[in-house]
Amino acid sequence: MDFEWISTPGRLRSLVRELETCSLLAVDTEFLRVDTFYPIPGLLQLADAEQAWLIDPLALPQPLELARLFYAQRPLKILHACYEDLEVIQQLSGLQVREVFDTQLAASYLGYGLQVGYQRLLQAELGIVISKEESRSDWLHRPLSGQQLQYAVQDVRYLLPLYEAMRERLIELGHWERVEEDNKLILIEFAETIDADELWREVHGAWRLSRQQLAVLRALCAWRERQARERNIPRGFLLKNESLLQLAARQPRNFHQLESIEGMSPRILRREAEGILQLIDDAASTPEDLRPALLPRPWPREMRDIMGTCRDLLSARAQALGLPVDVLIRKRQYEQLLDLYLADAEPSARFQGWRREEVWVPVMRVFDEQRQTLRQWDQERR
Repeated sequence: MDFEWISTPGRLRSLVRELETCSLLAVDTEFLRVDTFYPIPGLLQLADAEQAWLIDPLALPQPLELARLFYAQRPLKILHACYEDLEVIQQLSGLQVREVFDTQLAASYLGYGLQVGYQRLLQAELGIVISKEESRSDWLHRPLSGQQLQYAVQDVRYLLPLYEAMRERLIELGHWERVEEDNKLILIEFAETIDADELWREVHGAWRLSRQQLAVLRALCAWRERQARERNIPRGFLLKNESLLQLAARQPRNFHQLESIEGMSPRILRREAEGILQLIDDAASTPEDLRPALLPRPWPREMRDIMGTCRDLLSARAQALGLPVDVLIRKRQYEQLLDLYLADAEPSARFQGWRREEVWVPVMRVFDEQRQTLRQWDQERR
């Protein structure tokens, strides 16, 4: 497949005008993300059925012309394992992408699992063998090597034939509308923002902490998230995950005590010790009425029987639909459903579409049958 290297604003503008008339567009990105919070774009690859275009973000550091292309409903953008690509494109264009189709997601409906690689999928669906040797190469170096250019083109060259082949099979199996809906769900979930002040709730074992300790944990998690974004460094450069709980529980008051916390490397101590100690000191004195409420203890062992009933029910429904059960629901989502039930909340976006009848309604029915028991257990664990 022929390709064109795009490195000037004028040519990018004219290319966008050309591509706006396409119905399908293959998309991929190459980037580095080693010591930064945000990915550093190295290359943006586009292709139609006949040609590829390699857009150089180093020569075009703010290619806002791309916003017209990626925010438009046409063309449909075909990607594989799209989440990081969406992040790179949003960083380049300044807007969220609209109208995507993820071939990895589609492949899960065909029994490949949730995270099948592009190389394996191409070989299985189209009998095409590609190399992945350049996937870890330096995409910020210029000029790119011939091998890198060939690799970049092949990553978009086969996306449209793959889309067409999978689309035909998904229509035959009756899954096409569900896959289309799930691709819209990707964009809904991608757009959900992280509230830095709520990240403490995700720390493993936080339910063991007192309200005063949770106030410290909340402050540490929020500080790490905001600083990582502002300074564009990985979260672990500030605080390791394994350190958060210990810091909140033990609340070191000096360098020596801080040094004994797991995960406190010499680099972290040298750069962040003063800030961490001050943060802990301030958060430890949070007034009682402003401290977080205690987190509930884990559910009793008997909860496994109720969840087992839900899993058996949904496994049978998945089989009837001709779907792998992990397409219908993932393991971590059972407890999310329970949390929504106990809060008398409406289904989240994931369970408002076709999964409302296939997952939400039957699971809520199981919970209703155990309502009194669930309410009692929930009260006891708080």
